[in-house]
Amino acid sequence: MTEELKLTDKVSKIKGVGQKKAERLAVMGIETVGDLLEHYPFRYSDRRTITPALYADQGSDTQVAGRLLKCQTRPLSGRRSITECVLRDNTCAFTAVFFNMPYLKQTLSVGKDYVLYGRMRIRNGSRIWTNPEIAEAGSEKDRRGIIPVYRCTAGITNKDLRRWTRDALTRTSDIKEWISPEVVERNNLCDRAYAYRNIHFPASEHHYKAARFRLTYEQLLMYQLSVRSNRKRIVEAIDDASVGDVPVKPFIDALPFELTEGQKACITDIERDMVSHKPMNRLVQGDVGCGKTVVAEAAIYKCVKAGHQAAMMAPTEILARQHMARLDNDLSKFGIKCSLLVNGMKASEKKAALESLRNGETDVLIGTHSVIGDNVEFSDLALAITDEQHRFGVNQRKKLVRKGRGVNVCVMSATPIPRTLAATVFGDMDFSIIKNKPAGRKEIITRSYNREGRERAYTLVRKELEKGNRAYVIAPSIESDDNELESAEGLRDELRARFKGYRVGLLHGRLGKDEKEAVMADFASGRIDILAATVVIEVGIDVPEATVIVIENAERFGLATLHQLRGRVGRSDMQSYCCLISYSKSETAAARIKAMTEMSDGFEISEEDYRLRGPGDIAGTMQSGSLKSGILSLCANTRILELAVSDAAEIAENPQGTDLSYAEKYMQILTESDNSDII
Repeated sequence: MTEELKLTDKVSKIKGVGQKKAERLAVMGIETVGDLLEHYPFRYSDRRTITPALYADQGSDTQVAGRLLKCQTRPLSGRRSITECVLRDNTCAFTAVFFNMPYLKQTLSVGKDYVLYGRMRIRNGSRIWTNPEIAEAGSEKDRRGIIPVYRCTAGITNKDLRRWTRDALTRTSDIKEWISPEVVERNNLCDRAYAYRNIHFPASEHHYKAARFRLTYEQLLMYQLSVRSNRKRIVEAIDDASVGDVPVKPFIDALPFELTEGQKACITDIERDMVSHKPMNRLVQGDVGCGKTVVAEAAIYKCVKAGHQAAMMAPTEILARQHMARLDNDLSKFGIKCSLLVNGMKASEKKAALESLRNGETDVLIGTHSVIGDNVEFSDLALAITDEQHRFGVNQRKKLVRKGRGVNVCVMSATPIPRTLAATVFGDMDFSIIKNKPAGRKEIITRSYNREGRERAYTLVRKELEKGNRAYVIAPSIESDDNELESAEGLRDELRARFKGYRVGLLHGRLGKDEKEAVMADFASGRIDILAATVVIEVGIDVPEATVIVIENAERFGLATLHQLRGRVGRSDMQSYCCLISYSKSETAAARIKAMTEMSDGFEISEEDYRLRGPGDIAGTMQSGSLKSGILSLCANTRILELAVSDAAEIAENPQGTDLSYAEKYMQILTESDNSDII
C-alpha cells in the first residue's frame, strides 16, 4: 500500500528525493511537501498538438513526432560526443542532435516512433533539433498536454520537479478546505486539491484559470487577514506612541527652497500621526525625484526635538552614505547629531557609533541592514524610517521597530502604485502620495529609436559626455548568445571601443556586494563616466551629474521598470534624456514605448502598466507564487483583489467556518523570511 503524505512532511519522503536532492531543494526554499506544491510553474509548454516537421517555426519550441531511421554516435575532442538521429514524419525527414548523451544509442530503436520537443533551426537546408526532449510515442514518458516549467537550481531539473510534484499530488491526503463554505460557494471557488492539481498540470486553459483564481484569491485573503490581525496587535500592545507636539516650522523655514504642495501635505499627515497615541504606520509613496527625503527629515526633526531618537535604514551602503551626508548637512545646524553605521566602516568607527547611540549622544542613526544588528541599542527610539521599503523583508523592518517602544514607522517607496491598489495591498498602513517634483527640475526628454536609429542615441550620449556629464547604458541581461538581445558585458566592450578616452564601468547582479558598492561609488564620484549595467541600478543610486540613460531592448522591460530606470537621470536642474532602443514590432512593446514617450507621471504610468499587463494567460508567465515573489504580482486581477479585501473584512468580524490559523501561518512565513518583500 502506498504511504500517504502530509503537507508538513519533509520533502525527502517523496520517492526519488534523497539527502543530496533534499539539500538542493532547500536552497530553493522547498523543505516540505507543502513547499513543493506551492512552488508553482512560472510558465507552461503547450504540448497538446504535434506539429508537422516541415511547418515548424525556426527558433520556436515545437513538438514533432517521427519514425527513427538512423542513430549514430561519434566522439568529439576530449570526452565529448555527439549523437545524431534521423527521423521522418509525413512531411519530411529531420535531424535530432544530442551532445554528450552516448547512452541514447542503446536506448533508442530504429523503426520505432518518437516524440520530440525543443527548438528547431535550419542549417544547410536541414531541419535540426538540438538536445530536444525525446520519448517513445505512446510510452509513459510521452506526456503530452500543458507541461509546467519551474524555476530550478543546480542539480534539480524540471523533470525532477514534475515527477516529484505528481507523486506529492497523488499521495498527499490533507489538502483540506480552510475557507468557510459560504465564502467558497459565493465566489465559486474550486477546492484546494483541484487547484493544486491544475496549477501544476492543467487539463485545459479553463482548469488552469479556475486553479489560478482560487490560489490567487486565497493568498490575497490570507494576506489581508494577517495584516489586519497584525495591525490590531500592534495598536493594542502600545499604550502611547506620541512623540510630543513639537512644530516642524523652524526646519521648514530654514530650507533653501519652497516645498511642493505634495510635500507639505505629507508632512502634515506625519505630524498628525506622531502626536497620536497609536503608532504611526505610514507609507510615503512618491514618484522618482519627488523629494521624499526632505519629508523624512521633517519627521526626524520633530522626533529628535521632542527628546527621542530616530533611525533611517537604506538598502545599499552608497545610498546610506548619501543620506548621511544630506541629513548631517541639513540637521546639524539644529544641534541634531547624525551617525552612520554600515559594513564598510572600521571596527573602531562602528564601536564609537554604537556607544554614542547607546548613551543617547547620537540622535539619528543612518545605515543599511547593520542598523538592525543585535549589538545596536538605542536609548529611546521613537521613529523608524525605511527607504526603498520593498528592498527589505518584513522581518528586517520588525527588528528595527522592536528596538524601541511605541515606535512610529514611516516607509518610503519610489514605486508608484495605483491608489486603489495601494490602499488594498497595504491594508495595514496609511499612505501619503507626493506627485510634484521640486521646482527647477526639468522634464526628462524621452525618445524612442529602432535598430536603424540606434546611432542617434549614442550621438546624444557623446554630446552629454563632452559637457562633462555622465551616462547610463542598460541591458536586459548580463551576457547573451542571442543576436537580438544586448548584454551588459557586450555593451561594456562596445562602449570602450566607441568612447575612447572615457572611463566605462560595469555593474550587474553577479558582482559581490562590495564590488557593486565600489562601482556605484566610482560612478557617483566621477571616476567612471559611462556605466553599463542591468536593472540592478533601478533604485538606490542618486547621481545628479548623470544626464542621459540609454535602455537597450526596451521592449523587454515592463513600464514600471522603464520608469524607475528613467528616474536615474533628471536629478538636477540640467536637461536630461532617456533613450529607449527597441528591436520588437509587437503591439504590446509598441504600446509600452509609446506610453513612456508620452507620459512622465509615475502614477499615470503605473495605471497604464496595470492595464497592459492584464490578468495573464496560460501561454505567458504565471505571476502567482508566494509573497516571496511579490504581493503586487498577485494583483493583476482587480476583481480577485476586491473580493479578497471585502471578504477579509467580513471574516475578521465573523470568522465562523474559516480556519484563521492559515492566515496566522502565512504571516509567520512572511516574518520569518528576511528576504520576503512586500513589493
